[in-house]
Amino acid sequence: MIELIKKRVYDKGVLKVLSEMAIFILKICLFPVSFYLLYIGIRASYYSARDYNQYIYAVQDSIAVHIGVFIFLEMSVFVLQWIKGYVKDKIPKESFWSHQENFCKIVLILSCFLLVIAEYFYVREHPYYPSGDQLNTTAGSVYAREGNYLMFTKGGYIGLYEQQKGLLFLYEILFSIFGDFRYDITSKFHICLSVITLLSGYSFLKIVMKRPVYRILYCGMMVCCLPCIIYLPYAYGDLPAICFSMVLFWALAAYGEQMKKRYLICACLMAAFALLMRMHIWVVLIAAGIGLLLLSLEKKTFRPILAALCVVLVAQGAVKGVDKMYEYRSGYESGVGIPYILWIAMGLQETDGNPGIYNRYQQSVFGDCDFNQEAAEKIGKEYIAARLEELKENPAYARYFFTTKIKMQWTEPLFQGLYETHSFKEDTVIPKFYESLYYGEIHDTVWKFANYYQSVVYISLFVFVSMSFKKSKTVGIVGWIPLIAVLGGFLFSIIWENKCRYVMPYYVYIILYAPVGIVFIADCMRKLIRIGMKRMKVMKVI
Repeated sequence: MIELIKKRVYDKGVLKVLSEMAIFILKICLFPVSFYLLYIGIRASYYSARDYNQYIYAVQDSIAVHIGVFIFLEMSVFVLQWIKGYVKDKIPKESFWSHQENFCKIVLILSCFLLVIAEYFYVREHPYYPSGDQLNTTAGSVYAREGNYLMFTKGGYIGLYEQQKGLLFLYEILFSIFGDFRYDITSKFHICLSVITLLSGYSFLKIVMKRPVYRILYCGMMVCCLPCIIYLPYAYGDLPAICFSMVLFWALAAYGEQMKKRYLICACLMAAFALLMRMHIWVVLIAAGIGLLLLSLEKKTFRPILAALCVVLVAQGAVKGVDKMYEYRSGYESGVGIPYILWIAMGLQETDGNPGIYNRYQQSVFGDCDFNQEAAEKIGKEYIAARLEELKENPAYARYFFTTKIKMQWTEPLFQGLYETHSFKEDTVIPKFYESLYYGEIHDTVWKFANYYQSVVYISLFVFVSMSFKKSKTVGIVGWIPLIAVLGGFLFSIIWENKCRYVMPYYVYIILYAPVGIVFIADCMRKLIRIGMKRMKVMKVI
């Protein structure tokens, strides 16, 4: 074993071997995570009830049905692959690859068209009207445009939740162009971003995974990703953050392949936009930093490390710049919001039998401390220490607490899209379709479809991670960045506030790799059939 390692170091160099070891460790970490998501995904799911009085509750799934749906999908892909193989044998090789790329482009154009049409008709008469954080943030943008900055005071909404300033700035721009409280513009804006998300994911796959079939399947899967459609009218930063992070992945992949400055500039801009929308994008930025560091080791150059620093510094600089802008405009000091340690403390609490859900703990503690950050941080740290000790002394309860928390976040197939968007103005006449979607039969039909779809995604992820041990060159180093973010997001979801919506970005990142797992099994089926047919021919000869 030692001699083998020495030989690899001698043949490839120390730095490249280190990068390969790091990717191998990543695969080892991803394997149990992907298996656990598969395991919990096909056994049970969390359901948002039609009456919306209960948060969510677990329902048992039929393992046989979920596996049957996956097998049906595999058989469909197998047939398509068989047809492709038949056509390939009849067409010259050069012409075949040209036709295949053209077919990919046609599928991409049709997918974008179908997505826009479906999304437009979905949001055209949607009765959603924001409440809670969405209403506070968007209303704050209108007040700021009018010169009213009371929400920026200590104890004011923006004063407490300073991470909302980037989103506030976005809605200032949108409302200044289209008019105040034009929430219908939000959904149209999100439709444009959904197309960009699809295009950037397609472009990412074209760089890191060369086979056209992956891109074809990816287009179909993104068109059928119902959570992203249901969240279209949602006046918040989730969909913009997903879009900008997907473009970031493409830009990093292109930079890793060509090392051109224009891709680095694009990556920096996308990192800044994404971080302004949602602060959990720090998980993505850390993943990008790790990926570029490994790329630096592989290529034996400091340029990717400098690129990582640029991406992080520009993103953080954008956040600080918006902070300073509002500090200058409002006259109120920035950096006085709720300490993040209180969110972690809340994530360790159980409220109404649900681990880690929002219960205003952080806001109450901060208020009781007269908005003094040091005092609030002290209380949060003391609570966390006491709570961890309690969990340590009760391992059975700790296991129940954290496994339930993970299941609630990762196995609600719509990521509470219907729960989060069932906010309507009083006396609103809800069209029949939306009445059925939120309170009737369509609700359960959509949920079931998304449930089977989610199982396909998780099974495919596990297959991809498993096959990557055998095929070390499945993707290049930058191709692993989204999965590094998924691993980080999985760990982050354990300690943070329990909310399904927070893990939806990582779910969208996983879809990038699902086609690879699906095609791998279809390829294995083809090989087995070919082997079987050859053996039958041999038997006939005998």
